Amino acid sequence: MVCINDLLSSGEIADLFQQEDVDSIIGNVTPAAKGDGITPTPANVWRYFIDRVKRNLHMALCFSPSDEFRSRARKFPAIINCTVIDWFHPWPQQALLSVAAKFLEEVEMASPEERKAVIDFMPFSFTTVNEFSDIVLKKERRHVYTTPKSFLELITLFKTMLGRKRTDLEDNREKYEKGVIKLKETGEQVAELEEGLKITSVVVEEKKLKANEQAAIVGVEKTKVEAQSEIANAESIKCAKIAEDVAIMMANV
Repeated sequence: MVCINDLLSSGEIADLFQQEDVDSIIGNVTPAAKGDGITPTPANVWRYFIDRVKRNLHMALCFSPSDEFRSRARKFPAIINCTVIDWFHPWPQQALLSVAAKFLEEVEMASPEERKAVIDFMPFSFTTVNEFSDIVLKKERRHVYTTPKSFLELITLFKTMLGRKRTDLEDNREKYEKGVIKLKETGEQVAELEEGLKITSVVVEEKKLKANEQAAIVGVEKTKVEAQSEIANAESIKCAKIAEDVAIMMANV
């Protein structure tokens, strides 16, 4: 801020240029100074350069009417004494509507009615804040400033939040669609498994019946074998008795 104050009051900023830069400027400007009848001393040529800067350099400073502006005006009087002040009054309702419509014209809306509702809400919310700012000033003796930049930031905030919400919805919809596809594929796989299980169950049942039949046959054969085994055991006992008797008879002879 000190540099701006110096530039406004004197047309130059102290120690802005290095000495070699100053010498280069003086060398380049000297022919023009001679052409305008200026004695080409370094001091005169430098003053000639500064005067040309003051005639041709124009500055535009933008400040909001906050308490900080009042403090700056006291510390740096050139802001007031060496400038032409243009006071910008609050935007009228129609201007707010036009600005909102302009900045929202590229934003996709569901319908013209929705677009109109959003555009109408922007000035309404902005003027409502201004009304409550007046209430705060009367009750609390404290300024709450809203500027055209605040209105533009409101529109930017809306566009940012709308874009973020749409992105979230798109992501959720994509996840939902992928989930539905996955569920459908899983259902189809389950149906295939069920069909395969039905076929396998039939095969298993057939094999079970055959196994039962084989078990019945084996049972019958087992009974026969057991009966024959009993007969063989009885014959074995008889044979053993006969062998014993024969052995006794042979011993007596």
